[in-house]
Amino acid sequence: MLVGEAPSSTDDDTGQPFTGPAGRLLDTLLRDLGVHRRDLWITNLVRCFDGTLKNGRMENRPAKVSEIKACSMWRDLEIRYVDPAVVLAIGAPAATYIIGSEFKLQQQHGQLVDLPDGRHAIATVQPAYVMRLKAHDEQAYQRAMSQLIEDLRIAVRAAGLG
Repeated sequence: MLVGEAPSSTDDDTGQPFTGPAGRLLDTLLRDLGVHRRDLWITNLVRCFDGTLKNGRMENRPAKVSEIKACSMWRDLEIRYVDPAVVLAIGAPAATYIIGSEFKLQQQHGQLVDLPDGRHAIATVQPAYVMRLKAHDEQAYQRAMSQLIEDLRIAVRAAGLG
């Protein structure tokens, strides 16, 4: 199971999570590891897109704690219903919710964490973040891309996929 933060405007249009450019990157990386989207359950901390208008275009904004709490009942039901052995938290907000507030994504990404309910969790960086780095810092982009690929590899292996 993959858990992101919030739908993008593209996700809001399609009704499916991770369907924009970041989702296409995620799909490509997972396919390279032998996993297809149909093998996973993909969801977000919040259900609804609520962006801000910037330069005539709607852009994502971070989910508010109140929004994450408002959607928690549905997300918790999803986790119980899907019953994944491994939950991959994508991005710091998802890692904080799934793993705990003490979790530090940059230091602890790629580490399997035992959850109280017997599941395992792992966290990685948001693919959109990796994509944004490419325009600003090629070396940082390469490091982040390698980190994302390795974290996905660990999650796929732990889930017995690929």
